[in-house]
Amino acid sequence: MYYQRIVLKLFIPAVCALIGACATKPTFVIDPSTQQTNVKSSASITVIDKRPADDRESSMGSLIVTSDRYGIYVLGDERFVPAPTVALANRAERVLSSMSQRPSSVTITLNRFNTQNNIQTAMRHGAISASGLGPLGVTIAEGMFGKMREQNIDARKPFVLTYAEMAVEFRWPDNTRITRNITVLKANNYSENNLEEQKAIIAKTVSSALDALATGLKSAGTR
Repeated sequence: MYYQRIVLKLFIPAVCALIGACATKPTFVIDPSTQQTNVKSSASITVIDKRPADDRESSMGSLIVTSDRYGIYVLGDERFVPAPTVALANRAERVLSSMSQRPSSVTITLNRFNTQNNIQTAMRHGAISASGLGPLGVTIAEGMFGKMREQNIDARKPFVLTYAEMAVEFRWPDNTRITRNITVLKANNYSENNLEEQKAIIAKTVSSALDALATGLKSAGTR
């Protein structure tokens, strides 16, 4: 019980600082209104959302320091304006309208789009000193952040991460069909003491992931 109380004291304030306030959950504008204009292509665009509920819904990570969910807060669709699926459809319209050879239809199946606030390492350092776990927590954390090095992420500091997977099927009037899988990972560090910076970095990370998906879409559909 003593250990659980210590972890709870560490976890709750950190998450509250991370999201700004526990009572009021800020929303993040990933597309300015000027980018949400009705740009329509001649192609029929269908977005099928097949993401797991864990990607779509906000949730708080585990309170157990050895869990891989410790110190992670998932930001669900309700936290973004517009919702990621809407923002993706808007980008698809813009991309296809700029293509010289446009397909007659595009089907986008969104399998993953998960955005996380991550303060895992910072919290593990605090839990280590309080619980007597020694270097165990640090070792676990270091192993988990290997892939983040490609994004130039300092895992010792808070960061936001967006991971996305989508399958795309293009169809042309001549009955040509192309299918592609596109995977994107974007991540950025931010200061936990600056709420406005947090909001800007979160919006930037999600927007850049959507932009990368749109770039992949254009590349995959170019003949």
